[in-house]
Amino acid sequence: MNIQEIERILKRNGPRLAYQSLDGMNWKQFTSNDIRSNLDNISSYLSKNNIINKKILSLAGNCLESYILECSLINLGSSLSFTTRESLLDIQFNLDFDIIIVDYLNDIKENHILDNITKDKQIISIRNFKSSKESAGNYISLQNIYKIGLLSKRSLNKNEEKGEPIPVSQISFVQSNKLKSYTLNDLDTFIKKNESHFKALNENEFCTSLYLKKDIFSKVLNLFFLKFRNKFTNNVSLDSLMTNINELMPVNLIIDSENLKKIMNLCYMNKVNFSDLTGSKIKKIITYGLPSNENIELIKKENIMIINLLD
Repeated sequence: MNIQEIERILKRNGPRLAYQSLDGMNWKQFTSNDIRSNLDNISSYLSKNNIINKKILSLAGNCLESYILECSLINLGSSLSFTTRESLLDIQFNLDFDIIIVDYLNDIKENHILDNITKDKQIISIRNFKSSKESAGNYISLQNIYKIGLLSKRSLNKNEEKGEPIPVSQISFVQSNKLKSYTLNDLDTFIKKNESHFKALNENEFCTSLYLKKDIFSKVLNLFFLKFRNKFTNNVSLDSLMTNINELMPVNLIIDSENLKKIMNLCYMNKVNFSDLTGSKIKKIITYGLPSNENIELIKKENIMIINLLD
């Protein structure tokens, strides 16, 4: 989650199409220059508002937007912990955070534990608000961070006193009442072990991800895409993948092991082929943590290559 490395990658890739995201009913396309501009605006906003050395809890999905926000926060000394809304129901929650990142504000209203722990906290929503009323108080959307960050660059006062970022050495995942931590060196080791699989992907082949688990792979997935110029999109749910698959027509599917098993079960239940649900162009699947004894004959019989990444 090295912000300097991400900036170098984006600068190198420049005007190349990198990413597309569904905004309502429309697809938005982003070049590496667009992403770099958003990254710059986030950094400007965080610095201007002295969001430095904070404790952050991220419940946001594994998408590019949340990834560049999280990397920017780490760069300014903030410690990050990750979990899911579903996991909160199983946790005796006694951790305290300054800022909480969610996909939508409704995520808070629909989860009584999250509603309780977000009281008096600053909330960052990855997606836009549906009404201006919701943006009152301690809430801000990422889109507004981009806008305010852009304005902040124009009015930057270099003489303003700012806190000094304390270097961050690890990230944590909240799991079953405990924190599982990885050092940034652990992430680098994981990258070196597994990046060859993304390097081998053809730059002209479209990739899509459905990776909802919070684990070490989830925090390097989007870096792999950017580094090796893989044009891609992220999905926030299995439903969204199924709905848009015929429009996306991906060649490569990056998916967490739980959702991969769900798709295989749907195939057996409905007596259809794997490619009937994931698109006829699929030829490679990349996952992580798939049990070695998992039955994947359904995938193999269609000559789809499956890669299970290494720890």
